[in-house]
Amino acid sequence: MHKDAKKFNFGEAFGELERIVEEFERDDADLEKSLKEFEHGLALAQKCKERLSEIENKVKEIKAKFGEAIGR
Repeated sequence: MHKDAKKFNFGEAFGELERIVEEFERDDADLEKSLKEFEHGLALAQKCKERLSEIENKVKEIKAKFGEAIGR
């Protein structure tokens, strides 16, 4: 895990994604601002996906370790 991963807060990023989606659902959204928000949303989604993948790998490691400990 690199230095930036520790600073990344999944809950905050997910909340920001929800806010962006709500903005897109409004009819009065500004096109220029929406484009920037869309780009920001894609970057947040990618970071969330990477973090979830890291967590999934860690869970697999823990399960494998636990399985070995109980003689699986």
